[in-house]
Amino acid sequence: MQPEELSYDNLKHLISNFENKGRSEARSFLNWFLENIFRLDAIEADDCICDKPNDRGIDGIFVDHNQNEVIIFQGKIRQKESSIGDAPLRELAGTITQVENADAIEGLLEGGGNEDLKNLLVRLKIRELIENDFTVIGAFVSNQPLDQNGREFADSHGRIRVFDRLRISGEYIDIQAEGGVDGDFSFDTSYVAPLELQTGSGVCSFILPVQALELVKMSGIEDGKLFSQNVRQSLGNTKVNRAMRESVNDKGQHQYFPLYHNGVTILCGKAKLEADTLKISNYVVVNGAQSISTFKRVEGSLSEDLRVIAKIIELNDSELAKAITVNSNNQNAIRSRDLKSTNAVQIRLAREFEKTFEGKFDLEIKRGQDCRDDAEVITNEEAGKLLLAFDLLEPEACHLVSKLFEDKYSDIFARPAVTASRIILLHLIMQRIHYEIDGIEYKALSKYGLTRFFLLSVLRKILQIDDGATDVVKNPEKIISSETLEPLLEAISTTLKSIIIDLNYEIKDRGDTFDYKDELKNSSKVAELRSELLKSYEKELAKSKISPISSSLES
Repeated sequence: MQPEELSYDNLKHLISNFENKGRSEARSFLNWFLENIFRLDAIEADDCICDKPNDRGIDGIFVDHNQNEVIIFQGKIRQKESSIGDAPLRELAGTITQVENADAIEGLLEGGGNEDLKNLLVRLKIRELIENDFTVIGAFVSNQPLDQNGREFADSHGRIRVFDRLRISGEYIDIQAEGGVDGDFSFDTSYVAPLELQTGSGVCSFILPVQALELVKMSGIEDGKLFSQNVRQSLGNTKVNRAMRESVNDKGQHQYFPLYHNGVTILCGKAKLEADTLKISNYVVVNGAQSISTFKRVEGSLSEDLRVIAKIIELNDSELAKAITVNSNNQNAIRSRDLKSTNAVQIRLAREFEKTFEGKFDLEIKRGQDCRDDAEVITNEEAGKLLLAFDLLEPEACHLVSKLFEDKYSDIFARPAVTASRIILLHLIMQRIHYEIDGIEYKALSKYGLTRFFLLSVLRKILQIDDGATDVVKNPEKIISSETLEPLLEAISTTLKSIIIDLNYEIKDRGDTFDYKDELKNSSKVAELRSELLKSYEKELAKSKISPISSSLES
């Protein structure tokens, strides 16, 4: 990303999807930042943000349990091109004092701040965390560059991190981009014989310990080109980076560095071992940006004894390069979903998909699977979420991938009722939910990742009380291959409109006490809200204001 892409006019395009959630520009920018720079998934990013006015300067809160930090976010957008001084940072410094101790937090909870902020503080258990010595950090996010006054204040304060235009553009990763450094670089191999591996057609890799003094001489560190495909890149002054700097500063520890450092992964267009050097061309670091950036900052403390294990891979397969990039940055590189791809249940479903609905749908049971170009692809992760919400009535757990392929795998997939027809029908119903969900007036709720699964669970309860809709739940293969499919989906759309109208009234009645980020993850609250909507539906049905879904199945 180029810095100018964060100018106001360009930024408006970047954040347009987030503004559709009904958020202000600044909070939409923060939402974009949390997903693209802070690497949070969509639901977790939503959960961090305080959506309403009178937030006491707190736009969002994230708890980093790895670093024992409570991070308070402020997002600022400036339309005019101008640098950021120390004034907004001083304001943020004052803001974070509101959560620095239990008494201050209690004051926020009892004071005049908005309910969304209070719900956020309670949901994240901020008071308990502060009492357990979590550090409060301020994070200032802006689309303009920081000036010298701002840098000096942030440095002197010690607990304020600034993500300005230059840092954001440097840390933004486009996983589809080729990126990297055009040119050559050579590693000294006079002290070691690299391990050379031939792995697949056209793929050669070398594994060897390299000096940190060599790594910091690679091109593209300052402007970020070297790390353009690194998923995590440099995350700033974190506890991990601070600990690494301490180890680097202790030269007695240098000889032990390869024993406890995970190493770096470098992809290149060409790698050639000759004499006492390993020469690489057109290279990019896909794992190890934090380490190399840290080495660069403390270059004066490096010694020839400080080495890390480097995996250097020569390949020209962009899809394989992307897979290596993702997996090398994933501590659980082999995901539970992938492990289940050889499970008989998954294989049976995938083959059944090939035969069902004239091959118009494919089930993707592992990442990187080849699917037919003309088929609509449903991942088994999405299928698991549909089954969890509809069959097991647990929409509140649909963001927990471990539920799908570990804890509840058998309950979700290993049942006679789970067929290709069932998954396809649920997929088609979910498409109707996607279309109708914009009828929810509270836009942040309409865009929330769990809302669609909650509505699917409501539809399941409605179908259960509809005696004529038995085949939809029990024998979907009869529906999916019949002429009643389209009338059924139209009836579901009509029912969804009615449900959403009632949901809008429920939200208005609850006012500021309605915390959708908490309620849609709480099984008892989900059941309570679903029950209220079901009661309203039954009243409408009894008054003949709406028709049962089963009426669409009558010939």
